[in-house]
Amino acid sequence: MSAFDDDLHAAIAGVLSSHGLGMLGRAVVVAEVHDDDGELGLITQPLPDTMPIWDRTGLLGYASLDLAGQVTAARVVEVEADDEEEE
Repeated sequence: MSAFDDDLHAAIAGVLSSHGLGMLGRAVVVAEVHDDDGELGLITQPLPDTMPIWDRTGLLGYASLDLAGQVTAARVVEVEADDEEEE
C-alpha cells in the first residue's frame, strides 16, 4: 500500500477501536473534498488498495442499502409520531 493508504487505514482503524468497534478488514472511503480554489472533488479510496472492483462495488451497494433503510425507518417513526399528535 502507498503511504496515503497506510495513513488512511491507520486513522480509520484508530477511530473504530477508540469507540470499541472491531478490527478494520476492508473499507471503501468516499470523501467530498474541496481544494484551495473551492473546486469540488470526490475521492473513492479502497482499503486495501488491492481490493478487487467487485468487492468495492459490493461494499458501496451494501452501504447504500443500509443508509436507505435507516432513512426509511426514521421517516416511519416521524409519520407515526405525527399520527399520534393528530389524535
